[in-house]
Amino acid sequence: MIISNKQINRAGEIIRSGSTEEKEQAITLLNHWRRSYMLPLENMRAIVDACLKQLPFSCTVGQRLKRMPSMIGKIVRFPDMTVSRMQDVGGIRIIVPDIPDIRIVHEALLKLVKPEAVVPVKDYIAKPKPDGYRSLHQVFKYLNEQDEDSNHKRIEIQIRTRLQHAWATTVETLGVIDKVLYKSGYGQAANIKFLKIASALFSLKENCNVPEGYEQYSKDYLIEELRKIEQEQHILSKFRGLAALKPSLSSGGPGAVFFVLLLDVSSQNDYKVKVIPFGDEEEAVRYYDTLEKETGNTPEVAVVLVRSEKLEELNIAYPNYFLDTRNFVKNIEDVIK
Repeated sequence: MIISNKQINRAGEIIRSGSTEEKEQAITLLNHWRRSYMLPLENMRAIVDACLKQLPFSCTVGQRLKRMPSMIGKIVRFPDMTVSRMQDVGGIRIIVPDIPDIRIVHEALLKLVKPEAVVPVKDYIAKPKPDGYRSLHQVFKYLNEQDEDSNHKRIEIQIRTRLQHAWATTVETLGVIDKVLYKSGYGQAANIKFLKIASALFSLKENCNVPEGYEQYSKDYLIEELRKIEQEQHILSKFRGLAALKPSLSSGGPGAVFFVLLLDVSSQNDYKVKVIPFGDEEEAVRYYDTLEKETGNTPEVAVVLVRSEKLEELNIAYPNYFLDTRNFVKNIEDVIK
C-alpha cells in the first residue's frame, strides 16, 4: 500500500481537527505509512552496524519505530508541521563512551555514499535544548529507486554519550512515573528545573556547553540549587526507591532480534514490563499494531517495537522501559560529592 505525501499530510490535518470517525481512519492510514519505514530502517541499521565495526571502541545500538501516541502528540503540538517530512518516524540510537566518540561516529557516517545525509545536523551538544536535552541528531535520506514506497524515507540517527543517555532516559522514566510528558515541556516546574540543573552539571562534567540560562553559574551554585529542590521534591529519593524492573519474557526461540516492550504502570507500586521477542519482522509488526490499539493512548501503558542484536542490550538502550535510573543516580551522586 503506497501512501502519497498528499494523503499523509491530509491525514495529519484530520487528526488535528477532524471528527472522531475521520480521525480513526486517518490514524489507520498513519499506521500504514509508519509501517513503510521498516525496510529503510532495517537497511539503515545494517549500514550503521557495518560502519561501527570499523571503529576502535564499542557502541550500543538500538532502533525503534516511533510510537503512535508520540506521533499523534507531535502532529497536534506542531500544527504547522508537514507530516510527510516528520524525520524521526524511524530512529536509530547509538550510545558511545565519551564526547570525542560522538564526532568520530558522526564523521564515519557522513563518509557513506548512500544513504544521503540531510543538512544541517542538529547538534544539541553544542547548543542544548532549552530543557537540557543533549545529543547529536543526523537525519539520513534512504535511497532506493527500485522501491517507491521506501525511497527517500528519512531516518534519524541519535548519537549520544552514556551520560547524555542516562539523563534523557531518566526524563522519560520520571514522565512515566508521574504520568507527565516532561520531554514535551509539561510537568511540575521544580522537577523541570531539577532536570535542567542535572543536565548543566553533566555538561560541565563532559566539558561541554550548559543549557541556556545557566552559563553564569558555578558548579557549586548548581549543586546547592539541586540539593534545595531535592529537599522539597525528593526526586532522587524516588529514583532510589525504584528497583529496575525484571522483565517477564515470552519465549521467542533462537534468532529473535525484534522485541515488543510493554511497560504497565497502571497499578500503584506494582509496575511491570513484558518483553515479547520475534524472529520475524512482519509478525512483530502485526503484534505491535494489535497491542498498540488495545492499550490505546493511555499514559499508564507504553508499547514500543525495537530491534536489538542481544536481549541484554535492551536494558542499556531503553532503560526507561525498565524504569532503570541507576546510572543517572550514580552520576548525580558522583557530581555532588
